[in-house]
Amino acid sequence: MWSNAESSRYAADPRTMPVAASLVAGLAIALASAVGTYYFDPRSGRRRRALLRDRTTHTLHKTRDLFDTAVADARNRARGLYSMTSARLKSEPADNHRLAERVRSKLGRVCSHPRAIRVAADEGTVTLRGDILEHELPNVLRAVRHVPGVRNVVHELQVHRRAGRMPFLQGNAERGEPRVEYLQRNWSPAPRVLAGTAGTALIASGLGLKSWTGAGLALGGAALLARSVSNQPLARVLGMRARPEDGIVIQKTIHVYAEVDEVYSCWRQIENFPQFMSHVREVRKISDTLYHWVVDGPAGIPVEWDAEITADVPGELIAWRTVPGSVVHSSGVVHFEPDAYGDTRVHIRMTYRPPANAVGRTIAKIFGADPRRQMDADLARFKSYMEVGKTTGAHGTVTRH
Repeated sequence: MWSNAESSRYAADPRTMPVAASLVAGLAIALASAVGTYYFDPRSGRRRRALLRDRTTHTLHKTRDLFDTAVADARNRARGLYSMTSARLKSEPADNHRLAERVRSKLGRVCSHPRAIRVAADEGTVTLRGDILEHELPNVLRAVRHVPGVRNVVHELQVHRRAGRMPFLQGNAERGEPRVEYLQRNWSPAPRVLAGTAGTALIASGLGLKSWTGAGLALGGAALLARSVSNQPLARVLGMRARPEDGIVIQKTIHVYAEVDEVYSCWRQIENFPQFMSHVREVRKISDTLYHWVVDGPAGIPVEWDAEITADVPGELIAWRTVPGSVVHSSGVVHFEPDAYGDTRVHIRMTYRPPANAVGRTIAKIFGADPRRQMDADLARFKSYMEVGKTTGAHGTVTRH
């Protein structure tokens, strides 16, 4: 570890971190160049700038709503804290009805089956009757004793080791130990805004120090800000502990004026996807069921992965998934359904999780790489490719033979 004198000397000397400074400057220049190229492209730049403007307006509205909700949440918390503190300081005896209601409210937070417990209050003495699970009994008694106005707790509960066939103990998720706000999975609006403000302040302070300590502060602030904005555990935001349901689910159906066998045969020739999918650069066949994909990512940066066909029923369906270890996790199935007129309905269901999960999804949105929009455009081109025999793909106008 460095001493304070060494830290000051390294912070004052501009030669201490030349490599880090060059790396940051290079990344900043590369990012600025990518953003400029993407949004000022002569062909699609105008549409991309319009989408960015609409997305920015939507984000500003959501941010304003979050701040309004956070203010109301903070106000309600302050009122609750004031009322609880006043009740404890005054220690005025509450009437029996109000005391019983306080106990029932507390039971809803610490007991998984609060309706199975009957509450009676008499001059500060609370009597509990009914049924309860054995492992919840200590938490319930402790919580009731701390309710303002409770002087004594009489326990007449029927304790059960398991729910068994007891009707009042069926269903409902079990309540865990009360946790501090910032240890919970989801944060309420006021703590989110407070954490985001603290994260922004840490980033500003860390960048101003221009030292390794400042870099650590900035990194910690960025993590806190990301946790606040996403309202998800940081490990899931970074894709380190992602679940299948964290990905984007896309469901589409199109009607194609062509026979089902013809539509299936065209779709099954996966190496021809670049002809009608504008963001697909290349699909190379490795084996009968394994293909290598090269796709345009954010700002046109290519992303590659391998995908395998897991089910193939001619004229009915094709299913696929990426192989383990791929930077992109995707799976899906396409159903081909003939209608009464000899045409085909194509049903597509796909799940997609980009690299780094929520972080990658945010970067993709910044550059307008929305999988749902891309799927809509690709299906429209596929429909034209099948019905008209001509469409515009990644390599210009193509004709189907």
